Amino acid sequence: MESSFSYNVMSYPTKFFLQTHPDRLASIAAWYGMEPPTVGKCRFLELGCGNGSNLVSHAFNLPDAEFVGVDLSEKHIRHAKESAQELNLLNLKFYELDVMKMTVEEFGKFDYIIAHGLFSWIPSFVREKVLSLYREMLTPNGVGYISYNAYPGAHLRDMLRNMMRFYTQNISEPMEKVGNAISFLSFLAENTSATKTYQPILRDELMRHSRHDATAIFHDDLADNYQPFYFHEFASQLEKNGLQFLSEAELQAMSINSFSPEARNFLDSFDDPVQREQYRDFLSGRVFRQTLFCHREITLNRQVEHSVLNKFLLSSPIRPQSDKPELAANKVEKFVGTTGTGFEIDHSLTKAALLHLGKIWGQAISFPELLQAAKRMLEEQGLTDENWETRFNEAGAIFFQICFNTSIIELHLHHPQYNAEISDMPEVNRLSRWQLRYSDLVTTLFNKYMKIDDPVSRRLLELLDGTHNRAELSAQISEFIETNIEQENKREMLDNLPNWLDESLFKLARTGMFVS
Repeated sequence: MESSFSYNVMSYPTKFFLQTHPDRLASIAAWYGMEPPTVGKCRFLELGCGNGSNLVSHAFNLPDAEFVGVDLSEKHIRHAKESAQELNLLNLKFYELDVMKMTVEEFGKFDYIIAHGLFSWIPSFVREKVLSLYREMLTPNGVGYISYNAYPGAHLRDMLRNMMRFYTQNISEPMEKVGNAISFLSFLAENTSATKTYQPILRDELMRHSRHDATAIFHDDLADNYQPFYFHEFASQLEKNGLQFLSEAELQAMSINSFSPEARNFLDSFDDPVQREQYRDFLSGRVFRQTLFCHREITLNRQVEHSVLNKFLLSSPIRPQSDKPELAANKVEKFVGTTGTGFEIDHSLTKAALLHLGKIWGQAISFPELLQAAKRMLEEQGLTDENWETRFNEAGAIFFQICFNTSIIELHLHHPQYNAEISDMPEVNRLSRWQLRYSDLVTTLFNKYMKIDDPVSRRLLELLDGTHNRAELSAQISEFIETNIEQENKREMLDNLPNWLDESLFKLARTGMFVS
């Protein structure tokens, strides 16, 4: 191992990738007719695992599954092993290893194999090896995941990347190189000819880079090895290795609902999913793909009907925009997710089902059970129907569109059991406290991010170690606000502290973050 290896010089900022969770991979596979391996007992491999943060999160919440991470960086693997040991994750192993030396004889087969942020940043001969590993190591019903930069959108990134690399070609120190690259990009954005196309592109790229860590810019935008792909090129590489395209890792990325009617008709004219996806990229200017695939021998169902929902457990933080939503037919109500985006519905059974789904957020429910709960809700309000079977069918068609076209409702094949009660001495799980040391993002039991970006909430999680009762928590948070918070609304925060504490504990309990 050469000490000059770039990932040892400057570590890549690895984090938790929701879209790589085995439950997500399995659920999308099941959507298209596969019978994927059981999530809770799967074997899972990550190629280019970085510092292990992604696998640590998966392994902690799936103790009966087996996880393996491989990375070439000694620095990454040392950190990963320390993390696994600290959290006592016996189901997680890390290896400092060149993927060129990996064999199925040594590692065996895996139900799920992922490579996030690797494929476009390695030499061609390594890419060939990576795909051969998927072919050899993926179990018969296994699911593979590879992310990569995609053309045509990546052509714009190529332009800026080449400019920054040219400007910094004589700079070797990583942080200096990144700083100069961003300064030059800023100079271009402010001083280039103010045409209708060129300057906005430069400013958009400058804005994108401002949201990224310097280490990510160094490895993603200034690296020597870099190769985006047209989708048909990637699909062709899959085919050569006995693999086939399954889906993107976000189901709504397969939807064409956002296109014009003319574009939708055009895309619908293609029976071949590879051609359809390639033309979709031409229409959208896609920059990045997160592609799922499986063995070529598997027969996929591309004509999915709403009865597929009966396979899944559903969960969602969805809520009605109105404080008092009306469930009667022909009364339009808007429902929104956590980002504020949503849709309007006038179908009674669907409104009741969405209302129930939001009320039990933190739990998941099968679709048939959800419809029965919605039916009971309507009947309790005196809203009966002579043909419930028809209403169930209508609600199924609506839910199908919501699940396929938006990310507001999550589909699950695996949903962990947990205790939502708040104990006298509440204790947040070790994973959350470990994650909080490195970032302001913690992961819930249900494969979701929770952002802890204000100092009071952060202090609360630090105190939730199982040694403080509610009165002690309140006293310590009050002291923290008095001595550490410089805000005009400090008095208001203190007056509202009992309600804030109750709401915070309830939210943590509801998302499965307390030790049972």
